[in-house]
Amino acid sequence: MSGNILARSTAILLALLLSACGGDENSTPLAGSPNNGGGGDPTTSPDTAEVGTIDLVASPVRLDTSTNAKSAITARVKNASGVLLQGVTVNFSATNGGTLEVTQGETDQAGVASAILTTDGDPRNRQVTITAQSGTISDTVSVDISGTSLAISGPASISLGSSASLRVTLSDADGNGIPNETVNLSTNLGTLSASTLTTSSNGLVDFQLSSGTTGGTATVTATAYSGSNAISTTRDIVIAGDSFGFTSPTSGAEVDLNTQQEVTLEWRVNGNPVADGTQIQFTATRGTLTPANGLVTTSGGEASIDISSTNAGVSTVTASDPNSGLSADLTFEFVATTPDEINLQATKTQLDLSETTEIVAVIRDVDNNLVKNQDVSFTILEDGSGGSLTSSRDITDSQGRASTIYQAGANTSGRDGVEIQATVGGSISDTVTLTVARQALRLAIGTGNEIIEPDTVRYIKDYVAIVTDANGAPVENANIELSVLPTGYIKGSYVPSIDDTWIINPGNPIFCDAEDVNRNGQLDAGEDTNGSLALEPTNSATTSASSIISAADGSADFSLIYPQSHCNWVRVKLTATVRVGGSESVESSEFFLSCASSDLNNTDISPPGGTEGLYGSDQACNVNN
Repeated sequence: MSGNILARSTAILLALLLSACGGDENSTPLAGSPNNGGGGDPTTSPDTAEVGTIDLVASPVRLDTSTNAKSAITARVKNASGVLLQGVTVNFSATNGGTLEVTQGETDQAGVASAILTTDGDPRNRQVTITAQSGTISDTVSVDISGTSLAISGPASISLGSSASLRVTLSDADGNGIPNETVNLSTNLGTLSASTLTTSSNGLVDFQLSSGTTGGTATVTATAYSGSNAISTTRDIVIAGDSFGFTSPTSGAEVDLNTQQEVTLEWRVNGNPVADGTQIQFTATRGTLTPANGLVTTSGGEASIDISSTNAGVSTVTASDPNSGLSADLTFEFVATTPDEINLQATKTQLDLSETTEIVAVIRDVDNNLVKNQDVSFTILEDGSGGSLTSSRDITDSQGRASTIYQAGANTSGRDGVEIQATVGGSISDTVTLTVARQALRLAIGTGNEIIEPDTVRYIKDYVAIVTDANGAPVENANIELSVLPTGYIKGSYVPSIDDTWIINPGNPIFCDAEDVNRNGQLDAGEDTNGSLALEPTNSATTSASSIISAADGSADFSLIYPQSHCNWVRVKLTATVRVGGSESVESSEFFLSCASSDLNNTDISPPGGTEGLYGSDQACNVNN
């Protein structure tokens, strides 16, 4: 029997030993055993440690440079056995101006993490490389972004000694002009008016090629961006040995509206007139050509055409040879000469003291054309501020504009107190009115319907003061002085009402004027009406500051502070005063100090200060009770 006991003891001991050593597959591993990673890399999480591969895919792999282009980026994560992994964090990154929006940074049940690549308004042609990484495992994919282009437009040929207008257009894949980009220009023959220009709001740069004295083919090159993102384009322009250019009118000439102007081109080959009957094509950006189709033949090496216009502005006439591609431009201006109306405006009509504003007159003719070269006179008809004009006359430009500068004086004018007149043609005039009044001329104070109880003895009521000028515009940094003085009091007592709230009895209590008639704070002879040997009522309220400064919106905040026991019994006058530039604005509000409704709506609790009136209940002002 002792042998059986010994055998059982040995078996139990062996089982305990195996359990302690982790032999049971359901047992908890000892600290530091391989099962809990104690002997592994403490910086590597279980998820990343088992990642075997990341497969990164972009769809599509080519984007254009339009603003709405995007590509879906998908990372599929597997372990070494090819099993998709869930809950693995994947970090995405992009190079070369790629913008990524990570839509799912942790793999789902399908082992997928995802992001979206956008161009983010970057119009450069480029290749973006996207990387997805988890731990030490990563994969990359490239997306090509393209479609931005440069184009040069202009004539195919020009003659010796002449020049041609060229235009470069920088646009994205949707054809939208790309603004504010630098374009570098060069040519192997002739000279350019600029070597570096910045594209306009619609992606354009305009420049000129001057032929010089050597014939040949000028290759004009335009380049935008730099490095691997650079794009360029070229245009070949033949500089012919011919002399092909305008002789009249001169470039920049002014031509009256509704007047026929003859435009003449001269074409010589090796110093000799081109053969008679050679056809020249004329076109114009403004005006009507005669003949209307613009086709004219040469005679004695010259070709002439008439042009006129009913609307004012610059016109560029182009003459070209349909066969050789030779081309020449002439720019002049059609101008209106007879004013019919004038419109006078000011860039700013509300002025600070001594502030300036531009006074602009725009002159038009009876057909609404802007009229150039007109003498406009300016006169101040009325000005309470004592202001001045920098000049009394000006000549209209191509936009029909003539202007002068008005400087406000050192005084206020009142609303529309400055009147300025502009006159053209001796009798056509218009006026504009200005206001010099940006100082504290108007003041308002107000409050809401809430009372703050910061503690058991005081009330606080918030107020705002607003300072404006005569036009209602805010006045900043105005100093607002505050005061609050008693104007009277009532006598009575609190009694319960039928709805269980405290009300004052009698319902129409007697009102007594403040005894401090001269507001000097001292008891003077004849002021002690009730014989109390003191002034009633006392100064019950004060403001949170004696003066405040208005903000940019013309407002300034302050608070009224008074004892809770004085509410309902005392009437006060709140006054705000602003003084600026010798003028004064005063705003007052008179009211009884109010109680919080919560302090009067329960007759089980005494009202503030008790039921007896602060200055007694006898309905006579000459009685101290």
